Amino acid sequence: MADEDVAPEQGELAITRTGDRLRLAREAAGLSLADVATRTRITQRHLAAIEKSDYSELPGRTYVTGFARAYARAVDLPEAEIGSAIRHELEEDAYGSRPLYEAYEPTDPARLPTARLTWTLVIVTLLLASAYGVWRFLSVEPDEALIAAQNRAADASEAPQSDAGATPATKAATGQSAVAANAPVVLTGVSEVWIGFDDAKGKTENWRTLDAGETYQVPPEYIEQFTLRTSIPQALKVTVGGRDIGPIGPADTLVKNVSLKPADLVARAEGNGAPAPAAGPRPKG
Repeated sequence: MADEDVAPEQGELAITRTGDRLRLAREAAGLSLADVATRTRITQRHLAAIEKSDYSELPGRTYVTGFARAYARAVDLPEAEIGSAIRHELEEDAYGSRPLYEAYEPTDPARLPTARLTWTLVIVTLLLASAYGVWRFLSVEPDEALIAAQNRAADASEAPQSDAGATPATKAATGQSAVAANAPVVLTGVSEVWIGFDDAKGKTENWRTLDAGETYQVPPEYIEQFTLRTSIPQALKVTVGGRDIGPIGPADTLVKNVSLKPADLVARAEGNGAPAPAAGPRPKG
């Protein structure tokens, strides 16, 4: 009888982390980790780490959130809610892992670090900072200098045209053609947003998470081969040659099969009654 009283309480305490919730949803759906890995294209090792809430196994906070949201989508859980819960747990873990402050008398020589230890810590800190800088340089896409060069090339390739004798419809068509022919497609996170790239069969082949203010220039091969999907359209800004095409769908709604071709994006904006406004002057760079 005593065991029966204790069992429910242990069961309740066991389901306290988001990883437990994901695991139970997977088991309820009759899926294995291999099944979820196939659906999300995330390795089983990372999925198992998420279920155990062992986030040290994953490469970084942004990846933890993105992986958890993809996992949630695969087992029909609300991905925005799961993402928020994961971020909260990461903040709690970061707070709990900080060392407690221990007061001591600075006049006690035995408690003071040696000069050799101090210099070792300084060198290690500098090495870690340098490694982080290299990682950031290699992971940021696209390179700002590359974007600036592409923008300058696009400007130089747009030959000036005379407006004499042109109707408003002709001017609009000409402007759209100029944008479609040369402009890069750039995605910018208004806030943290998950984006995926689907192949012709609607299968998500590539995905990534954009932080607030982070930009990503869509590679030319992606424009031709994939379409865009996101579940938070209002958190994503899409520009074509520096022109904002406006929202790609209603807020908090799954939007998919969005063509990444510049002409289609501009036509999509104009078809919704929201012509893409001209971009302001680009910063010199």
